[in-house]
Amino acid sequence: ALDQFKNNNDVKDLKIKLISRYGYLDIHNSSDKINEALIDETRHWLSDYPDSLKVYEEALNKFASNIFQRNLLDDLRLSLEILLKNILENNKSLENQLKSLGQFIKDRNGSKQLTNMFVKLLDYYSKYQNDYVKHNNAVIENEIETIFASIKNYVCLEIA
Repeated sequence: ALDQFKNNNDVKDLKIKLISRYGYLDIHNSSDKINEALIDETRHWLSDYPDSLKVYEEALNKFASNIFQRNLLDDLRLSLEILLKNILENNKSLENQLKSLGQFIKDRNGSKQLTNMFVKLLDYYSKYQNDYVKHNNAVIENEIETIFASIKNYVCLEIA
């Protein structure tokens, strides 16, 4: 990409339109920036949860097209939220799942340390979303792959 066009809003709009309309024609799928095994494993675990998988796939498409960074992180959050609602059989927002998640892990003989770790990570993840995505649109591009990896860890824990 040419640096002189990087911050040009007209160029960004054109890129979004082209990717939205013709992205399926891209033979150079750039999702290889994320570990393919991580993506495949997450897709596998989400296959029984089509609503969550659909939103996860939307995040991957946005990542592959290098557009809507804020939206792709919000899609990852929503994918996790939908998954937790299904597994925990409630309708709580992600931020309000901490106690239910802890009980879920405990009920499946998870150690106190594992339970505390995943509850705390979910709490941190929710705060990250609020601070960098939801309220400030201050996405740090280099952290996106880490967020994909953390989502995969939650998916594996919840479903396995």
